[in-house]
Amino acid sequence: MDVPRGEYLAEESSTIEIVIAEQGAFRFDPSFSAEEARGRAGAHKAAAFGTLSRLLARPKDEDIAIEERGLLYIPMWHAKAHLRFVYDRRESYRLAVKTPNAKTVTVGANDFVVSAQANFDLPAVEHCERDERKELWLDAVTNQPVNAAPYLKAQSTPIALDDFAPEGAQILAPTVRASAVIRNLLGNDFRPSDADEIKEEVVNVECIDLHLRPAYAFKYVWSAKNKTAEVAIDGITGEINSEASATTAALAKLLRPETLFDLGAETLNVIVPGGAIALKLGRALAEKRKA
Repeated sequence: MDVPRGEYLAEESSTIEIVIAEQGAFRFDPSFSAEEARGRAGAHKAAAFGTLSRLLARPKDEDIAIEERGLLYIPMWHAKAHLRFVYDRRESYRLAVKTPNAKTVTVGANDFVVSAQANFDLPAVEHCERDERKELWLDAVTNQPVNAAPYLKAQSTPIALDDFAPEGAQILAPTVRASAVIRNLLGNDFRPSDADEIKEEVVNVECIDLHLRPAYAFKYVWSAKNKTAEVAIDGITGEINSEASATTAALAKLLRPETLFDLGAETLNVIVPGGAIALKLGRALAEKRKA
C-alpha cells in the first residue's frame, strides 16, 4: 500500500502518550532590600520619561517625585520535557552498479532494472529512534522567554498557590496557562514529520512549575509636565523594566491552580496537533495538600 510520507499506516494507532509530572509552585526571595531598590529607582529618575523628554525639558532631580508601589510578584513558568519516538520511514537508496554490461540486479527475491546511468533504486525501510530534551522559562504575563540564569542561583520556597497572599505584596495575574506553556515548549512540529509508521511516541513533561519572581514597583511623578511613569525593578537581577505589562497588568487576589494548570486530556488534545492523547497526570497541588 502506497502511503504518502508523514501519514500513519491505517492499522497503526497514532495515539501519543503524554506523561505530566506533579505540578509545583515556588516563590523567589528578593536578593536585595526595598531600601536598595529605592536607591536604584532614584538613580533612574533622569531616564524615567525617555531620552527625548530628558533632552528637551532637562528636568532637575527635585522636579520628579517617586511613589513606592510596593513589592510585586511576577509569575513565570518553567517546563522541561523528554520526547521519545520510535518509528519507521520508507526510503530509496540509489546504488551504483560496478559491471558495465549489467542490465538487471537481483536483491533478495526482487529484480531491479539498471538505468542508463549505471545505477538502480533499492527501496528500504529505516527503523528510527529519536530522543530529545526541551526546556523553557516563560513569562506568564507577556508570554515571552525569560533568561533563567540569574534565578537558578536565587533562593526559592515552595508555596500553595490558592492561599498565597503575602502581606504588603501584590501578585500579577498570569495570562498564560500551563497548557499553552506545553504547546510552546513542544512546538507545532515536534513529532517526526518524515515517519510512515509510528510505533512508540511518549512525551514526558518532567517539570511544569509556576515561579513568582519579586519586583519592586515605583511611580515617577513629574508634576510640572503632568507626566507619570512606572517601573518595576527585578528583585533578583536589579534590572529596571519600564514596559507597561510589568507595572499595569491585572492583579490577582489569589491564584487558582485548577485554572492555571489546565492539563486535562481534552485540553491537551486541542493544543497538541495530530492524534489522540493517552494522558498520565501527576497529582494536582490540591490533592497533595489534602494528603
